Amino acid sequence: MNSIESTITETHLSNLSSLKHLSASYNSLTFEFSSEWLLPFQIDSLYLSSCKLGPKFPNWIRNQHIIGSLDISHSQISDTIPIWFWDISTEMVVLNLSSNEIRGKFSYVPPEIALIDLSSNYFDGPLPPIPADCREINLSKNKFSGTLFSLGIVEDRGFTGETFGSSGPAFLDISHNQLFGALPDCWMLLPSLGFLNLGYNNFSGRIPTSIGNLGSLQALILRKNKLYGKLPASLRNCRSLGFADFGFNKLSGEVPSWIGEDLPQLYALILKANRFYGSLPIEICHLSNLQFLDLSMNRISGTVPTCFGNFTAMIRKGKEVVEHIYYSEDPYFNRPTEYRYTYFDDVLATWKGQEYEYGSNFAYLKMIDLSTNNLTGEIPIGITRLLELKGLNLSGNRFYGEVPVEIGELKVLESLDLSTNKFSGEIPSSMSGLNFLAFLNLSSNNFSGKIPSGTQLQGFNTSTYDGNTELCGKPLANICPIDNIGPSSSEYEVDEDSSEYKRWLCIGGVLGFSTSFWGIIGTLVLNLRWRHAYYLSLYKLKERFYVAIAVNIGKLQRKV
Repeated sequence: MNSIESTITETHLSNLSSLKHLSASYNSLTFEFSSEWLLPFQIDSLYLSSCKLGPKFPNWIRNQHIIGSLDISHSQISDTIPIWFWDISTEMVVLNLSSNEIRGKFSYVPPEIALIDLSSNYFDGPLPPIPADCREINLSKNKFSGTLFSLGIVEDRGFTGETFGSSGPAFLDISHNQLFGALPDCWMLLPSLGFLNLGYNNFSGRIPTSIGNLGSLQALILRKNKLYGKLPASLRNCRSLGFADFGFNKLSGEVPSWIGEDLPQLYALILKANRFYGSLPIEICHLSNLQFLDLSMNRISGTVPTCFGNFTAMIRKGKEVVEHIYYSEDPYFNRPTEYRYTYFDDVLATWKGQEYEYGSNFAYLKMIDLSTNNLTGEIPIGITRLLELKGLNLSGNRFYGEVPVEIGELKVLESLDLSTNKFSGEIPSSMSGLNFLAFLNLSSNNFSGKIPSGTQLQGFNTSTYDGNTELCGKPLANICPIDNIGPSSSEYEVDEDSSEYKRWLCIGGVLGFSTSFWGIIGTLVLNLRWRHAYYLSLYKLKERFYVAIAVNIGKLQRKV
């Protein structure tokens, strides 16, 4: 776990005749040995994850006979398993070949194996038979085919005590393969199983009732199979279950009320893309730890319970669990110590209009997705109490009414989709305070009025508001009536007449002055009674001035 960049050659290891343990994982080391060279020692454990060993399978370990732990994952091997490997693996307790490009069949597993990880390769054929004491089994993301019975942990007559001793595996992941057939109904004999992922296969039939006997189960993933029927009521016995993903199957029936009553640890519930119907049970509000709820793409009807605001984990900040660590009895060399295994939650979520698969960052994804159902009514005010909610998708339903102004309280909301409903009224101005909102879809509703201005709501594409014919304001081309008010025609007339009035006033004043001036001069020249004529002229000048003003004012008033 450093940043060492170097090439390891024969010279580095030739004189280490007593070496028993070599751990160089998570560096940038390249191992280059001649094809005939062999390790000059017998090693107990070899950890070279993320070093460059490939593309050929490392031939220089073919003389090892006591190796107990081998981790050559992420080592750029693109080869088949050589025949000599089955001879050196008889003592192995830990075997990790994950995240390479190894192909072919894997038909033999060391009898003492406790951890086997073959994930993310190109292995094909039937699942390899797993020995009794193996605690962690990861065969995911390969091309294994056939039924689950070929795994060896099950037989036609079911699980047996001889097959798995007293407890069996704690971790089993065979997802992302090409497995098919029914799931066996013998899970009661695996009391230590805490993680079970059978997703992304072609399993069919009903979920077996015995799966409810997995009292230690904390994560159950059956996503993307062909399972049908109702969720077995026996699952209510899995009271430690925290992550449950039944998405993308053909499951049906009503959403069981016992989910809320008997699964208090549940923090993620995914029923996406099934055939569930009926109304949402009010008991679902008892899930105070719930932080991810996806019921989208079903046939659920009725209204959303007002108590949705009781999801405490979405109200207050908490310590997000990124990596899950569980312990169980350690079978390594029959030591009565605890066995530690870890995993990251994995979910397929519609986020910001796109479908993504989330792993280690899922812990930060607090979200409710009820889209593509037959739900109706108004948005329950309780949802606006979920102050840590980051994603809300109610699209493709029959919701109506106004969006509550309290939606502006969801300050950390990043994705909001209310499209294809019957919402009406104005967009709440409080939404201008959603500073983290990166995705918004209000299309195909009946919103009206002006889009709140001066906020990031103008920064979204016009498609965000499509189908709301009475909505106006930026970024839409529709100009709101209040923004389109200019000077009225009467105001233009007043301005025009005012100008005309000023023009006539000047003309009248000039004419009046000229007439009076020349009248006075003429009077003085032609008439000896100049005093009388002078005062008379002044009087007439004043009279003409006022007449001119009165005429123009009257004309202006008539036009107005």
